[in-house]
Parts: sequence; structure tokens; C-alpha cells
Amino acid sequence: MKVLFVGGTGNLSWECSLRALELGMEVHHLNRGRGGSAADTPGGAGAGVVTHIADIGDPEVARAALGSESFDAVVEFVAFEPERVRTDLALFQGRTRQYVFISTASAYRKEALPRPITEDRPLENPYWPYSRSKIDCERVLEAEGPASGMAITVVRPSHTYGHTWLPSAFGSSDFTVARRILDGKPVIAPGDGSIRWTLTHARDFAVGLVGLLGNEGAYGEAVHITSDEALSWDEIHLELGRALGATPKIVRIPVDFLASHDPGTGERLLGDKGWTAIFDCSKLKRLVPGFKAKVSFAQGVRESVAWYFADPARQKVNRETDSLIDRLVSEWETSRPS
Repeated sequence: MKVLFVGGTGNLSWECSLRALELGMEVHHLNRGRGGSAADTPGGAGAGVVTHIADIGDPEVARAALGSESFDAVVEFVAFEPERVRTDLALFQGRTRQYVFISTASAYRKEALPRPITEDRPLENPYWPYSRSKIDCERVLEAEGPASGMAITVVRPSHTYGHTWLPSAFGSSDFTVARRILDGKPVIAPGDGSIRWTLTHARDFAVGLVGLLGNEGAYGEAVHITSDEALSWDEIHLELGRALGATPKIVRIPVDFLASHDPGTGERLLGDKGWTAIFDCSKLKRLVPGFKAKVSFAQGVRESVAWYFADPARQKVNRETDSLIDRLVSEWETSRPS
């Protein structure tokens, strides 16, 4: 197969590139040539990959960069607005049989239902603009995709992380929460301890995603790709602490309190991480026989910690996030009855 990843060097897309190369596929990237996770991966950026340098936001430049190339599948990792999806439909029409749009599992309606989430859960998120934009993108593809002649596949990842990420409810792509744990400062677990959250390693995601490429059973379908492991936020912080060699000072704070004291935090918690998220991946496992998430969080977070410890320059703290956590903890502690 010949595949094009739009993006290609990020948290998800580089692992997907490696998986596709492992299976003998011809892998192309379309991006601005600025590196990303690939630069910190054994083998380095571009190992075995053909890169077309262009800003996909400029369709004429992208069309020129691609020349006469055509592909068996195109995977769009970096479209977040409906107009970008419309641009893609025009750009890739006649160039590919399958167009795969990376959406988000945060698009699903958030409510306290006991059953695992399946792909037929309604798409609705009144809290988080990011999720609503992804929903709008999916609706464009549903309405306008058939006229393009391309088979459309929608993929919905949940909280997916790679070797450069340390997952938390307050940012995952830096060392902020890890530094707080090492320094004995409090970290926030949203809710009362009952919220269970699914974390999926990018290597596992890649097995599922690449298994859908050229897979006629996935044409016209929406599929989420997640792990079957759902941990509480307490357990996630404790596992991160074990990987760091320190015991986290966990402060549980109700989601409604956090949302009322910081709107940005409220968007992400009420619209995503503040709800139990357990997924039924039966559809994926039917389409990709033998798929199984193999990287436990205990293993994955140790790989990430090792990556950060290998170079102190990587241990960057987001001062804004750090200050926000301090403020929220202080406001919570002063608000409680003595």
C-alpha cells in the first residue's frame, strides 16, 4: 500500500508511520517540515518516509507539493475545522480511494451511563469548542464526502499518549505534573475518585489505525481506537509517581468546583476528562482481527519517564499550568468547612 499521512511527525502519526513502514507500506508525509515526535524517535525523522513539504492550509501549494502523486489511503491528522475538511475533499479527490479523518472520542455525548461507549453514541459536546469543531468536521464528511468518490473512514481516539507525553488531567505534553510530584507539591485528581479514564499508548493506536487502511469493511464507518484499561485519576497519578520514584500528594476536587473556578479547565473536564470513559472496541476488533492494546499504562508511563530523565532539557514546566494548579488547590482548601 501507498499511504499519505497529513502531519506525520506528531504523537499519534509518527507511531502510525512506523507501524506502516514495519508492514512494508510506502509511507508519505505532507507537512511543513518542522519535525515533531519523529525527531526524538530512534531512526530519526524521515527514516524510510517520503516527505512533501507544504502547508496543507494552502491548497494550491499543497497540490503543487504532491504533484501527480496518488495514494491508496490518506490519513488526516491535523484538520480541526470544517473548512479544512472541505479543502481536503477537493485536494484529494481523484488522488485516493480512502480518506481517513482523525476525529476525537470527546465528541461523544457525556453522561453518566453505565454501559461502555460504542460508536452509535450520539455526538454532542456543549462544553468544549474543540470537540464541537470535530463533530462539525464529521458532519461535513457525512454530507459531502460521498460526492468526492472517496471512501470515508472516521477514527475517534480518546486520550492517546506516546513516549514524549506524561498523561494527566492538566496537560500531558510537558513535565509540569511530574515536577510537582517530585517536589512534593499537590496534584489534582478531578472528581471523588470514582472517575475512570482510558489511556491508550500511541503504539497500540497505530496497530488499529494502520489495520483500517485499505480495509473495505471500514469504508463509510466510524471507529474508535482505545485501550481496554480504564484507571481512576488516583491510579493514574499513583502510577506516574511510581515511575518517577515519588509518592504524589493527590487532592481530589469536584469537577463542578474546578469548572466554576477556571473556564478553560471546565471545558476540558465537563467536555471530556471529568466523566468516566470506558469504550467497547468490538467494532475495531472485528475489522482488525487480533487487535489488542498491549502497552499497559504502567509500562507506557515508565517509557515516558525514562525519555524525560534521559535529558534534563526535556523537563519543561508550563508555568501557567503550574500556577493554575496552585490556585485551584488553594481555593478548594479555603472553601471547605473547617
